Amino acid sequence: MPRVTLAEKPSYEHSHSMLIRATDINYGGHLGNETLLGLVHEARAHFLKAVNFITIIGGKQTVGLVANYKAEGFAHEEVTVESQIDELGQKSFRLFHRIQRGEQVIALVEMGMVAYSYSKRTPVHLPTEFLNGLQEYRKMKTENT
Repeated sequence: MPRVTLAEKPSYEHSHSMLIRATDINYGGHLGNETLLGLVHEARAHFLKAVNFITIIGGKQTVGLVANYKAEGFAHEEVTVESQIDELGQKSFRLFHRIQRGEQVIALVEMGMVAYSYSKRTPVHLPTEFLNGLQEYRKMKTENT
């Protein structure tokens, strides 16, 4: 299978730090695949909370995910997950993550997200509350730089 290579974004609009726990380490002695996704999920939840749209967590569907490891992560290290929403469409967007230990990039992760109605079993337009919250978050970030 050909390797998909992800490129780092020039900047990321949200940052969340956390520790790699001892339970996050796999049989190879480093950060496991499933745990990397857990770190990304946690960072995504904090990002969505920052844009005042917590309910989107239950109403979103990941339709594609690619991860590129650049280095190993080990127990008790602090990592920062930086996130960027891009490629906004009517019903979807792409979410880009960079996981770092200091200046060392551990992994890049990209996922496609689709707004989905579980009651109708179909994709729906991105909620206005989400789009407004993202716009306000970006405005606040611009004003503070």
